[in-house]
Amino acid sequence: RGSGPEREGSRGRTMRGLVLVAAGLGAASAATMPLAVSLPPRSKRCVHEDFPAKSEGTVELFVESGGRLEVHLTVEGPMGSTDSQGVPQPGTETGTILDEVVTNGHGQEEEFDDSYLFSFKSDGGVYRACVANDMNHVVTKVVQIDIRSSFASPTPVGEPIKLLSSGAREDLSEEEKKAKKRQDADVATLQESIRRIKGGLKTIERQQKQDRHRQAVHTAVNEDNNNHMVIGSLIETVVFIGAAAFQIIFVRNWFENKQAKTWA
Repeated sequence: RGSGPEREGSRGRTMRGLVLVAAGLGAASAATMPLAVSLPPRSKRCVHEDFPAKSEGTVELFVESGGRLEVHLTVEGPMGSTDSQGVPQPGTETGTILDEVVTNGHGQEEEFDDSYLFSFKSDGGVYRACVANDMNHVVTKVVQIDIRSSFASPTPVGEPIKLLSSGAREDLSEEEKKAKKRQDADVATLQESIRRIKGGLKTIERQQKQDRHRQAVHTAVNEDNNNHMVIGSLIETVVFIGAAAFQIIFVRNWFENKQAKTWA
């Protein structure tokens, strides 16, 4: 049998292994949150990201509110040197990857509550994505934008994570070896459970994101419809008042002219 300190050390290494499993899977499941920016009329905002060579970049964009849910999106890179404020500026090798007016869900009605996604190949360096509200002179738009790299691939589902307690020791007794096997089996079970939980959390996160987008789109559409109704009602009221005033003036002049002719 091993001594008490050895058993305590083995138990401590096993616990550290469990912590590494949970921490590794938690880090792999962490998702970047898009940046919410406000775009006043005729304004432009840009975000930058440094990409490794031979990677794939993704730009995610969602228009929350602001009249027609579309903005002018441009993706450029790789950028050149930085200015005095440390902001990367276009260089001789900078090219335009995307330059068009986009909307949520690629404009498809059934996906209008989903984000617009654009993927591109990166040769390495700093790339930037810019959104502009240059088509609107009155309404301020609220946009969520994110640019990220998908170079780092997560740990495959079937590949086990190596624990600190792994590795056979010849000085262990048979009972301690059996106990270690049971601990490894428990860790493997916990690892699989954490992976399933991670998958469930991703599904819930995706559903919540779509629900937030759907609510934002419906709110923006309702506000836009209400604004159109208010403007239409005001115009209709002005027309009715003008028509009524014209009728009153016309009838008054007609009676005055008729009365004048009668006296004549």
